[in-house]
Amino acid sequence: MGKRILFGLIAVVVLAAAGVACFYLTKGNEIVASAIETYGSAATGTSVRVESVELALMQGRGDIKGLTIGNPPGYSSSYFLKVDDITLALDLASLAGGVPVVKEALIEAAHLNAEQHGQATNLTDLENRITGPATSKPAPQPATKNEGRIIIDRFRLTHGRITLTSDLLKHPEDLELADVSVDGIGRASGGVTYEQAAEAVLDPILRATRNAVESRLRKAAEDAAREKAESALRDRLQKSLESK
Repeated sequence: MGKRILFGLIAVVVLAAAGVACFYLTKGNEIVASAIETYGSAATGTSVRVESVELALMQGRGDIKGLTIGNPPGYSSSYFLKVDDITLALDLASLAGGVPVVKEALIEAAHLNAEQHGQATNLTDLENRITGPATSKPAPQPATKNEGRIIIDRFRLTHGRITLTSDLLKHPEDLELADVSVDGIGRASGGVTYEQAAEAVLDPILRATRNAVESRLRKAAEDAAREKAESALRDRLQKSLESK
């Protein structure tokens, strides 16, 4: 399947499901679930679990339920990402060729636990576990003929939410994750590598997550600064009144 089939965090959800399902489609649901857990754990350096996998070979469909990606050590929430349901529609005719086609990958009810403590966040820690620090990443290499390729015609992430825990917040808060939609991954070029497909899926999801988290933390920081200024003003007024 290629040594980088699971490059990228959210690629564990989509490409592990799509790529592994394509590869093991005739070998049984339990093997697919085990493969997703094995390759997913290797990619993230954390635990990856799947509740169930159901593949309908004749219909070219797959359903993966209860996929959970664990947090790195040092964070309080029990997992980083949990997805209730992943539905895949595969082009069966494409499986006989060199470029499998995922007609649709739909992720519903994804829940992310985002934690910020000081300068550390679990999102950044997980990214570093998968890809390494940006300064240490090797330059992208051109795809070779033998490198696995894939086409994803339609990708959707809907009804996602984030639970944000931060030093700037008095208690964890739930945030809405904007729906993510990506079409035609690899279609124009006759297929992209699994790494390229992972990046095409990963980037908008991370962007949506960061936008939601940063917007809330910015407001929290502004509220904290305003409360501090108001408190200082009250103290000065009180001292002024007491001196009269």
